[in-house]
Amino acid sequence: MLNIVIYALGTGGDIDPMVALGIELKRRGYNVAFLSNDYFKSIVVASGLEFVSVGTIDQYHKGNSAAAWESTNHTDNFEHYHAPAFEPAFEYVKNLSAKNALVLALSEENGASVAAEKFKISFIKIILSPNIIFSASKPPAPMSWAIPARIPRFIVRFLLRRNRKTKFKVLSKMPHTAAYRATRKRLQCPPVFHTESTALLQIGFFPEWFGMPAEDWPENIKLVGFPLQNRARIDVWKKLDDFIDQQGAPLIFTTGTGVRNVTELFEEGRKICELLQVPGVFVGGSGAELLRESALCSHMDYIDFEYALPKALAIVHHGGIGTTAQAIKAGVPQLIRPLKYDQPDNADRVYKLGLGTYVMPERFKAEQVAPMIDTMIQQAKNSKTLRHYAADVSNSSAIMDACDLIEQAYKTKEKISGDLLQENAVHS
Repeated sequence: MLNIVIYALGTGGDIDPMVALGIELKRRGYNVAFLSNDYFKSIVVASGLEFVSVGTIDQYHKGNSAAAWESTNHTDNFEHYHAPAFEPAFEYVKNLSAKNALVLALSEENGASVAAEKFKISFIKIILSPNIIFSASKPPAPMSWAIPARIPRFIVRFLLRRNRKTKFKVLSKMPHTAAYRATRKRLQCPPVFHTESTALLQIGFFPEWFGMPAEDWPENIKLVGFPLQNRARIDVWKKLDDFIDQQGAPLIFTTGTGVRNVTELFEEGRKICELLQVPGVFVGGSGAELLRESALCSHMDYIDFEYALPKALAIVHHGGIGTTAQAIKAGVPQLIRPLKYDQPDNADRVYKLGLGTYVMPERFKAEQVAPMIDTMIQQAKNSKTLRHYAADVSNSSAIMDACDLIEQAYKTKEKISGDLLQENAVHS
């Protein structure tokens, strides 16, 4: 029987789609082991999957602290969260049999995928956001924002490819990667610069119209649509509905599951609600005390977006791909306040598609943002664009389609390997 190993680190939005993959693959009869941080153990175990720890809860919090989420901080998340997980993931995959194993992972420089390459185990890369895919023709935001239009495209392509290799060399000398590099040297798998992916297949969890594929994307990328994973919480439905019954349809504000510092968003968000005289539901963080001055606002630790967003006027959020997808499905406009990672690029795509707009955190001030939100709400009432993409996303079967592709790719690879062995046997 095929043993499938899923490796996933990140925040909840990164873990949920991979858990969904694991559930469906297990239903199809495969053995599934899920490698992740202890912070997600209860979610994985509750889904009926085997959990394998590659990190502690303390490491999760260090890698997702308020300081780690600052846009200029490029060290803490890697040094304290991702780097320590390399060796345990490497050792687990190392001990698998290459004949009946398959690794699914969110990146290629983690211990699971590196071990898969070293020990000739099939590896499939899962891509949650288009910004992960390198393109010199159509670079993702915020890089694309910084490139002057007057520079010829061929020069841009040359500089971006050169910059990619330079960044790798710089990263290989940074103090915060020292322990990681030492670990890889000891395990005899030092970092190597790759211009192309070593994955058997790459699966993009977003639709083609959102990804806007570039001409230089790898040929083995298949796009399946948004996975739309959502942790239903029936216990919060009543609280939300009671609030809406009293106040009316709200604006929803959230920073995402990994961000605990909500002060600026909540303070400015409260002012926005007061300026527009609309209710606001604020999700996550520990900022309930920031809202007590306003009768229009309510705080919730968690909200079920699939249930809540169709009842909302609009959502103001960080630009995580999971929240972005749920807002598109609900057909509500979104104002994105991107911090880092894939968020600026997701915001840029939402804007280009006419599904909302974005404001950088340093410019997120109530007096400037309130009119933008008001305009979005008014335009949304007759927006064919919102309805069109909502209908498309509602028909998504991303998890099933991804599992079909995984099975097909592995069987094809095994058949080719079997044919080669048979051919060699005949010639010998």
